[in-house]
Amino acid sequence: MRVFTSVLVLFFLGVISLLITSQQAYGQKEVLYSQYLLNPLSINPAYAGSRESFHLTAFLRRKWISVRYAPVTQSVSADGAIAHGRVGLGFQALKDNMGVFTPTGFYGSVAYRFNLPALAKLSIGVQGGVSVVPLYDVTSATSINRAVSSLGVGVYYRSDRFFAGISAPELSGQIKDITGRYSFKGVQPIMLQVGIPFEVGENTVLIPSVLLSKIADRPMGFDINMRAWFQEQFGFGLSYRQNSPGYISTNYVQAIAEYQLSKSIRLGYIFNSQTPESPNAMQYDQKSVHEIMLRFAPNILSITY
Repeated sequence: MRVFTSVLVLFFLGVISLLITSQQAYGQKEVLYSQYLLNPLSINPAYAGSRESFHLTAFLRRKWISVRYAPVTQSVSADGAIAHGRVGLGFQALKDNMGVFTPTGFYGSVAYRFNLPALAKLSIGVQGGVSVVPLYDVTSATSINRAVSSLGVGVYYRSDRFFAGISAPELSGQIKDITGRYSFKGVQPIMLQVGIPFEVGENTVLIPSVLLSKIADRPMGFDINMRAWFQEQFGFGLSYRQNSPGYISTNYVQAIAEYQLSKSIRLGYIFNSQTPESPNAMQYDQKSVHEIMLRFAPNILSITY
């Protein structure tokens, strides 16, 4: 088991190294938003440390599994709690080759947690980081990479029977030229998530949830989600997403399958009927995209969903 754990750690370090040493670095944070059911930190910084034990999660998204040099997205997320669970810390890194840009970003989160009656908890969180975006320079007829700051805030409440969060995961992400016009303006959604986990029998947990998202000058977006876990070992999920909060609004279906390989290791598979964040997804012969998740939680006390 120690050998396998060492291999996992080396794998995660390799992914992070790949993200850091990437030669192309264009920015677009909304790539992460479609992963929120398995990585709630991607839409709400107040989630950092909510599971208290340390969690490290890697995602690999790819089109055309058998085709060499097919579009690929890689992301890594880690979070945990310190100060007796009062303070949560989180980190995310992203490199995406799926859309018209090749975004790379690094984001850190911190959350403070208040203990409420009946073992409920309320968290307030903030996230900051940096992306890099390509801006076209008319004088040289080339793209110039520019760093763009990233700032997000959120509130998250959780009890045994209910969870809810409201967040603005991207408040900045804008660059103006010398004339005062926007040369880059990132997507800035406001998101509201509500869910009710409940047990059905002794070995089944159902987790229905909804997500509402609003972006200026766009129709309201909504997601309808249902996840189910059996015997704390197998998990399945299905979502319908209308007007998704990405670079463009798309409608798509997401299916999830998870397997708890051991107490510390979870594997997951995600299928999206559309490439959620890509503005040119309709140009692909294969519009769907496949994603693999690997999660490592070395000191977990109980299974979390």
